[in-house]
Amino acid sequence: MSSGITLTAATRQNLLSLQGTADLLTQTQNRLSTGKKVNSALDDPTSFFTSQALSGRSGDLGQLLNGISNG
Repeated sequence: MSSGITLTAATRQNLLSLQGTADLLTQTQNRLSTGKKVNSALDDPTSFFTSQALSGRSGDLGQLLNGISNG
C-alpha cells in the first residue's frame, strides 16, 4: 500500500511558483547584503569574470602606484 502524497496540477504549479519566488528572494537578499549585483558566476558569468579581471588589474595598478610612490 502506497502512502504517498498526491498533488493536483494546480497545487503542484503553486508549489513550483512559491519555490521560484523563494529563490528570487534569496538572490535579492544576497545582493542587498553584499552590495554587489553579481556575486558569483551563476548570476551572470560574463559580468562576473569581467569584474574579476578588472579587480585583479586594479590591484596590480595599485601595487605599481605604491612602488612608484615609494621610489
